[in-house]
Amino acid sequence: MSIHAIDVARPAPVSGTPVLLGRPIRPEIALETLSRFGDDRWDLTPGIFEDHSDATSINFKRLPQPWRDAVKDYLWQLINEDHPRALPAARAGVRCSLRSVSFMKGPIERLIIWALERGLESFAELEPARLDEYLAYLGDSGVSYGSRQHSVAEVRRLWAYRDLVPPRLAMPDAPPWDDAPARELLGARSDVQPINRTPRIGDATLVPLLAWAIRFVEEISTDIRPNFSEFRRTLVGGREYRQAGLRLYEAERHQKLAQVLAQLRGAGLGLPGRVLTDGSREIRWAHLARLTGTLGATHAKYDRSVIEASGLPMDDNAYLTPGCTVTVDGIPWHPGSMKYDDALGYARLLHTACYIVIAYLSGMRPGGVLTLTAGCLHHDPDRDVWTLTGTRWKGATGPHGGKAEEGATRENPWVVHPLVAQAVTVAEELGNGRLLFPKSIRPKENRPKTRRVWVRPGQARTATQVAEDIVSFAEWVNSFCRENRRPDTIPDDPDGRITPSRFRRTLAWHIVRRPRGLVVAAIQYGHINVHVTQGYAGNYASGFPDDLSFEQWLERIDQATDLEAYLDTGGHLSGPAAGELEHRVRGTGKKFAGKVLLTGRQARKLLQDPLLQVYPGRGLHCVFDRAKARCITATDDGPDLSGCQPDCSNIARTGPDVEELRDRLARLPEDSLAPPIRHQRTTAIRESIQSIIEAHQEGTP
Repeated sequence: MSIHAIDVARPAPVSGTPVLLGRPIRPEIALETLSRFGDDRWDLTPGIFEDHSDATSINFKRLPQPWRDAVKDYLWQLINEDHPRALPAARAGVRCSLRSVSFMKGPIERLIIWALERGLESFAELEPARLDEYLAYLGDSGVSYGSRQHSVAEVRRLWAYRDLVPPRLAMPDAPPWDDAPARELLGARSDVQPINRTPRIGDATLVPLLAWAIRFVEEISTDIRPNFSEFRRTLVGGREYRQAGLRLYEAERHQKLAQVLAQLRGAGLGLPGRVLTDGSREIRWAHLARLTGTLGATHAKYDRSVIEASGLPMDDNAYLTPGCTVTVDGIPWHPGSMKYDDALGYARLLHTACYIVIAYLSGMRPGGVLTLTAGCLHHDPDRDVWTLTGTRWKGATGPHGGKAEEGATRENPWVVHPLVAQAVTVAEELGNGRLLFPKSIRPKENRPKTRRVWVRPGQARTATQVAEDIVSFAEWVNSFCRENRRPDTIPDDPDGRITPSRFRRTLAWHIVRRPRGLVVAAIQYGHINVHVTQGYAGNYASGFPDDLSFEQWLERIDQATDLEAYLDTGGHLSGPAAGELEHRVRGTGKKFAGKVLLTGRQARKLLQDPLLQVYPGRGLHCVFDRAKARCITATDDGPDLSGCQPDCSNIARTGPDVEELRDRLARLPEDSLAPPIRHQRTTAIRESIQSIIEAHQEGTP
């Protein structure tokens, strides 16, 4: 995808400066339509490349002046900076995504309101006692623990930019709360282990929902697809003819009309009509004109005699010629021919069914499904394996270290069930363009021409829209079941609306209960961080983490395999636990090579093996030994990698670890004019990192 880029130097913004000056812009966006610094509402959506994303903006109207302009200046810097400032306990030098920037205004606004209520005129007055007062305010405010964490983080971000922000936002030089970790400032949270709060879909709802979706894809689609294809040809064909500005001569018009009348007769249909309020019928001349490619009133004015001579009766509506023949347990799913006006609605039901099948049976994230493109499906005939290629949005990073605006191609394709392959094929036909799930499958948008309508730049459906589509799908199914006294209705789920993210969560719940499915879960989900996988599972009371331990076990084995390959190619280890790390890596290869596990419980048990207690951290590997650990409490099951102590005896380092330290060293500020305390601290950090690097180099052959 080609993108726009505004390649200019970045002076201080003025009223007409584009908000997204330093960001790539979607190619279809006209640069003159971009939000400007002086606007009180900034639309960030033109810089967001996820086609499935909702509109994203920042509204400054609630902020009082002169704070409003100061906050705008600060957020503009965050949007357009090239070298982001480092924050405690965060990846250094990572540029914020536009969506993340949009979330920053809330905590800043909360701080401003608090300051104004206490008569503060600038953040320069946020001395330590004031910050402690603000911390207490957050604790009493009733906001969630996550919101309080976010507020603390944004105070620290403001401090990191104190030399760039307008004077009103500039904070004192002392680091807020002496850089104490947020968990110390806010106290322990009740949910110590992060769990995935996305509720799974209950079996009572999922089973009929999936069954009907599969029925639509496998069976009912054979009726919907040809009818929708004719609907699309009719709509687009008429439009193309009118746009061309041509006129049919009488002989040609009569020839085309005769062909259409013969097609209607062959399908057992009459003339397209409508029923008037008095019960009489009239021809739908505009629809007849669509079929023949003629302008609206032409047939009514010149061709009545030809139409009357055909002897065709007048139908009560305009019908499509393919008809409907599919039955559900002997009952027609749609009696008789399909109305032209209903074809789009039925196609949307089928499109929704495709999404349900793909999302649940593949385990893809909603954004991955919604941004699938034509040609994404591949088949290996030798192995009879179907795979999907797509774009990965979560965790995709760009050259600047932050989120990759255009995402990244997934390294390993998704291996999918043949049902998914069939659903992808149907969705690609319905989408009829670059995306399988475009904003609309209607070829011509029915928009009023009398006023300008804002159009979201993203070309795919959003997760919110899909959730609404699923509601409509269930309503149609339930209506059909009631009319035909069928028991397989789709009941409401106890946990509320079926949102797209719940399919992935539900698949994880089911798939790990089958030993062969465990490997699929580990491969399909592609989680990098074992804690993310643990959080995705649920809690131990549910029994789910017993099975997910298999994924954790696989990760540890893969990690040990990579380290063994590093050692076999001459890689060097350093640090007090270097010898123990090599012992564990070699021992893992010998002990677990060819090991087959059948249950997650077995995996959980094996995870306690001392050989597997190796955890990669930032610039180090923790070769965990509880007796030597400096970071844990009595209740911790493993190391706290965010609280590593430099003198811990469990630390070992590889070459890549040392390279990460070199990068950190290069990013440390050279500021001899900084306050003595900060200068001394930075110097101490620099000397500590340098000594670690030198110690590693001394032992390198």
